Amino acid sequence: MNMKRMRFYVVLGVALLLSGSPFVNSGWSETERDILSFVSKKGEDSPIILMNTGGAILERLTTDPGKPSNFTWSPNGRSITYDSWQGGNFDIYVMDVEANTHRQLTFDGIRDQLPVWSPNGKWIAFISDRAGGKTIYRMDVNGENVKQLINKKDCRKPAWSPDSQWIAFSSEHSLWVMDAEGRRLRELTWTTRSSECSWSPDGKQIAYMSNAPNGGSEVFSIDVNGKNRRQLTRTDGPTIIRDPVWSPSGKWIAYIVGQIPFGGAWADQIMTNGVVSLVNTVNGAGGKPIEATKGLPKQSLQWRPKRLLSVSPSAEKQTTLWGKLKQPESTTK
Repeated sequence: MNMKRMRFYVVLGVALLLSGSPFVNSGWSETERDILSFVSKKGEDSPIILMNTGGAILERLTTDPGKPSNFTWSPNGRSITYDSWQGGNFDIYVMDVEANTHRQLTFDGIRDQLPVWSPNGKWIAFISDRAGGKTIYRMDVNGENVKQLINKKDCRKPAWSPDSQWIAFSSEHSLWVMDAEGRRLRELTWTTRSSECSWSPDGKQIAYMSNAPNGGSEVFSIDVNGKNRRQLTRTDGPTIIRDPVWSPSGKWIAYIVGQIPFGGAWADQIMTNGVVSLVNTVNGAGGKPIEATKGLPKQSLQWRPKRLLSVSPSAEKQTTLWGKLKQPESTTK
């Protein structure tokens, strides 16, 4: 084979890899590419449910040991990190989804929860009581080199920026941003409630939950410079919203929404009786409910990262190549 033809095939192969061509067997149909996942606390196993936006359940993942409460995906979509209650304490674990193997990462005897994998695959940020209150730590994905990042207490689940250089979180009824080393702390806006948050795929905005004039809560977005605060959802009546998460395409934010019960335990009520909905991030259109999620216990809502290839000839090598082509370098060492 001459060199020109060989170069053509190499370029063609890379083009197909980047374009998601139908000639590449990805293992997912077009209608299943946007996949939501959440913990379903029902029964003995509390599986992690994978569901497409049409409401079809695609898979149930059972973690071991224990029942997971919160989880996030690795950047390549092949593993998860989760917290689980075992022996009177919460610890953090990693599960290889395809091999169904599990590793425990924390052993300190203190409550460690809400692990979040960085997009560059290097770190897991999490919440721990090690310093006497819920504050943010960072560790390597093997559980080593644990570092406390901030002294603030009562922090909510951290959220990594797409380039892994920044972390957003809520604490003391405000939304904050700091760099990956715990420096350059900035307050972006008040939230009136402690809130989960997530970054837009382009790294320019952050979605979060805050109180609204109707007496409930709504999904808002704000630019990372603290400007252009927008209310994206407008629900009927007093509602509570949890887990606003930006879709990989940037077009949608998924969230769990339910009515605030009268005199009831709202967290349990929303988890069981709420519904996963979608709102368009451009014009706020939607509030589109996924009816199949109603009555199904759910928490820790996540979008599954898009796996480029899931089958041979060598999924690992292809994933590695994609990471080298696509992943921006982190400036933190």
